[in-house]
Amino acid sequence: VHAPDVVGREKILGVHTRSVPLDDDVDLGAVAQATPGMTGAALANLVNEAALLAVRQGRKVIKMEDIEEAMIKVIAGPAKKSRVISDKERRLSAYHESGHAIVMKNLEHHDPVHQISIIPRGAAGGMTISLPNEDKYSMSRSEMFERIVSFLGGRVAEKLVLDDISSGASND
Repeated sequence: VHAPDVVGREKILGVHTRSVPLDDDVDLGAVAQATPGMTGAALANLVNEAALLAVRQGRKVIKMEDIEEAMIKVIAGPAKKSRVISDKERRLSAYHESGHAIVMKNLEHHDPVHQISIIPRGAAGGMTISLPNEDKYSMSRSEMFERIVSFLGGRVAEKLVLDDISSGASND
């Protein structure tokens, strides 16, 4: 079974939020647009995580910010806020992720940058997330090349600003 398209994802989200109180700012169409490749199970998990986040904040309704955080958690894992990170590592992550974002912003065929974070998640010290404007089922040669270029943007930023490179790009 293939992952659902944007219309299917919106319908699946509708099913999973039917009995969940949503704030007026929640736009399931926007969530569906931002979750290409997610299966029905991943979307159900996203709604559950958003509900947990809302409850932890003492709210009885899910806000769009809960869904955004849940989306990142489902994609990349929970934030490791308790991890002790030196100022040097934090600075390195900031330049690295900025490098990705700057390169992505300046590429003709690359998806727009959605979020940048230097909060560690999983094995990553940070991340730059780009989301497509529409579902894509294939990629042109130039799109593939630009994706590789965007992966290298973090390492190039490290070299340009810090005059050194790190293992931070190993997950890129």
